Amino acid sequence: MARKADLLLHPIRMRIIQQLMLGKPLTTAQLLEELGDVPQATLYRHIHLLIEADMIEVVDTNKVKGTEERVFSVKKDQIQISDKEAEVTSQEDHLRHFSAFHANLLQLATSYITENSPTQYKENGFGYWFAPMHLTNDEFQELIDSINTYIEKAIHNEPTPERNPRIFAGMFIPQKSKGPSQE
Repeated sequence: MARKADLLLHPIRMRIIQQLMLGKPLTTAQLLEELGDVPQATLYRHIHLLIEADMIEVVDTNKVKGTEERVFSVKKDQIQISDKEAEVTSQEDHLRHFSAFHANLLQLATSYITENSPTQYKENGFGYWFAPMHLTNDEFQELIDSINTYIEKAIHNEPTPERNPRIFAGMFIPQKSKGPSQE
């Protein structure tokens, strides 16, 4: 998993993948504009790595000033890390990957917060929460299945002027069982 996770969880490559997943396929020029702070040579290098890893693909080309401009799309079936890959990853690598994932979320939230007024947060659907739960394994699986059903439906929505791109990021962190209260 280290190779695939390292490719996916690099800060710049993660942002490239996210931009390609938010809507329609994009050219390098469009990615440069969306990412803003990434130098062109760096962007080309990371796009090349993602193509080599079969995580993005060229879906079209446009003639621009006599040269061919490639249009990229993400290969959604190639960017998932399998359960088997996760099981053979060291704890240290999981911590490193989680840190990269969390840093990316922090960057996304920071950008949103600094560009929007707190009076817009609720209307825009911005929020974060913590929700401890007590669930049997069956109840937990039912919850996961329900969440996955709704997410699976939503991620297949085509972009339209009425639909706003939104990032949903989640995690479950099992806690040590304390058992029933002994009072």
